[in-house]
Amino acid sequence: MRAFCLALLLLAAAGPAFAEDCTKDLLTAFQKQRTSKAFRVEFSQQTPEGEVHMKVDYMPPDRMLQTVTSPAMPGEQQTMLVGNRAFAGSNGAFEELLPQFTQSIIAEFNNAVGVPKNLGTFECVGKSKFDDHELVGYRTAEKIPAGADTSKIMARTIYVDPTTGLPTYNVIAALSGSADPALKIKYSYPTDVEIVAPTNAPVQKTY
Repeated sequence: MRAFCLALLLLAAAGPAFAEDCTKDLLTAFQKQRTSKAFRVEFSQQTPEGEVHMKVDYMPPDRMLQTVTSPAMPGEQQTMLVGNRAFAGSNGAFEELLPQFTQSIIAEFNNAVGVPKNLGTFECVGKSKFDDHELVGYRTAEKIPAGADTSKIMARTIYVDPTTGLPTYNVIAALSGSADPALKIKYSYPTDVEIVAPTNAPVQKTY
């Protein structure tokens, strides 16, 4: 699985209205994330075969390592970008991708590490507790019909660490809070990430 799940970083969902517009504050948090030495995006998704977990490490300006694990796949499936070279492999055995695939990965990488476009409008939720962390929440803001069942209306909330000013979670869940999130993306900022091009990787074959 080489395709990024970068669409998950595009922010659009329904949420309450008539609150302070804090979109600029959220953009500032993402701008800070994109200038970090490294940042990590992680999420899990249930499938008929079991839980799929994706982890993507980004090292701007031009390095990325995506790792996908799934019961349906043999071991870890990885995609790597180092400069203008891309690699794919399983359990550490890589092959170098052909230029047409590399260019696609570079384009998606640039979208991922650029400041989000078409962010939409986010309202201030204020101090919030999520996963036992004291954070600041921002929720997509759209008009909610009077008397609407909030257990059936999904909203995206992005949580920012008030100390670092960095995004920590990107969550899609029912406004009522009565169910587990439909999607929970975690952002973290490891200091020990190394992304180095594999040596002697054979060039991808075409058949």
